[in-house]
Amino acid sequence: MKSVLVPFLCLVAMLVVTVSAIGPKPLTCEQTQFLVKPCLDFVTDKTTAPSISCCQGLNEVIVLSPTKDERLFICKCLKEEGSQIPNLDLGRTKSLPKLCNLSKTLDCDSL
Repeated sequence: MKSVLVPFLCLVAMLVVTVSAIGPKPLTCEQTQFLVKPCLDFVTDKTTAPSISCCQGLNEVIVLSPTKDERLFICKCLKEEGSQIPNLDLGRTKSLPKLCNLSKTLDCDSL
């Protein structure tokens, strides 16, 4: 039993290290759009405050985009999508992280 258990535990340890090193896949543009879609009413002046689902989606986008390259991709995606939204209020868009009390931001202007 012991002779089988040790190699098995080594295999499990190698898999854990491999999976940890790979990490989650970067967000696609479609996933990003889906996550921030609840923010549309706020950034187009239809509501006075961002919804909880807006803040949760924005936080998820920020958390899932830890590298500069990933943030640049997300910013490009959001800018392209935003250019097609009539009545988009950029001031409201930039205020979302603060209004959502997020500790991290996705400051596309500084990238």
